[in-house]
Amino acid sequence: MGRMKKLLDQSLRPLVIYAMVVLIISIPVYFLTINWIWENELDKHHYAIREKLEKRLTSMDLPDSSVSEMINMLDKVQPGFSFTQTAAPSPDSSYTLIRFDTFMNDREQFRCLTTDIRVNGTLLRVLIETNMEEIDETILAIAAVTIFFFILLLAGFVYLNRKTSLRVWRPFYETLASLHAFRLEGGKPAALPVSQVTEFTDLNQSLDRLMEASLASYRQQKEFTENASHELQTPLAIIKSKLDLLLQSRSLDQSQMQILEDAYQAINRVTRINKNLLLLAKIEHAQFDGQQDISLPTLLTALSVQFADRFESSGIRYIQQVSEMTLQANPMLLEILITNLLVNSLRHTPAGGSVSIRAEQRKLIFANTGTSPLDEQNLFRRFAQASSEHAGSGLGLAIAREICERYNWQIAYDFDCSHHHFTVSF
Repeated sequence: MGRMKKLLDQSLRPLVIYAMVVLIISIPVYFLTINWIWENELDKHHYAIREKLEKRLTSMDLPDSSVSEMINMLDKVQPGFSFTQTAAPSPDSSYTLIRFDTFMNDREQFRCLTTDIRVNGTLLRVLIETNMEEIDETILAIAAVTIFFFILLLAGFVYLNRKTSLRVWRPFYETLASLHAFRLEGGKPAALPVSQVTEFTDLNQSLDRLMEASLASYRQQKEFTENASHELQTPLAIIKSKLDLLLQSRSLDQSQMQILEDAYQAINRVTRINKNLLLLAKIEHAQFDGQQDISLPTLLTALSVQFADRFESSGIRYIQQVSEMTLQANPMLLEILITNLLVNSLRHTPAGGSVSIRAEQRKLIFANTGTSPLDEQNLFRRFAQASSEHAGSGLGLAIAREICERYNWQIAYDFDCSHHHFTVSF
């Protein structure tokens, strides 16, 4: 599964990408536009200079020799002007070129106009040049200012959009927080916030109906489980006592005794399932409210003594590596949790294997040797078997998970290096 993304980031991302694309496209457009405007203005300026030059030289009414001297003087001292006498007129030409400029002692870019003027009947070819290096500086300055304000505008847009979106979506996040805190075992629907937005109001009404229906179904399921378990206790006890009497009878042959023994084992299993269902109902009804500080090493040592015979009879080595750790919980629930995990470890450990319990950073790890991983999908489900080889009641790990959920602990399973690992994180 890929990395999750927030809803607000999903809406902002295409806008930011679009803005960046527009910014990138705008840079050459700015350059071409400003360059075109600059060249157009320079061309107008050159024609204005041509008109002024022709009018002033003509209005001065100087003799040809004086006009020639003035033109020679202008040709030498005025940068950007060049005069050449010509016999026939030519079309005007405006163009841009890059050449070495002796005045600036560097390669420069020029905008040029080649045109004709007539002074005292003499036709002169005039070249007017203007250095265009200022264009690059102008373009850079305008581009820098534009980019600055563009980024400022984009940042403001992102900020305002996020602030506005957070305000608009606040009821949604409040609803989400309420749903996170909702628990079926609490018996009450989550308190959803009131919103003036039609869509959020419809969403909350639908969620209210869904939670009410779920709570009703959950209550019915709990009542059925609890009532059925209570009702089954008496007939199961009667059947078990009758079987006890029959097993003590001496008038039965070997085949009849085997049938009774099988029936007795089946009744014992049903009785265990019934007790576990009652225990689950009590846990869900929060009937184990009393909490106290419990020393985990002390509790583990006491329980390991109870399992010593089973470890010895199966040839299983038991290892306990738990330093001092104190938990605040109901003593009975914590004992049931550890007992169920120990029973589960014993059930899935082959003869001659090992079972170890160790503590690491507020984690309790049950490890036991095994041959193949368990079915993780069915591990903590009620009446589901994680392994076909070692069938139990199907409720032990479900009870363990229910206890962990009650205290907001995490329980996880993994299979590594031929060992089953059940980890409870406190």
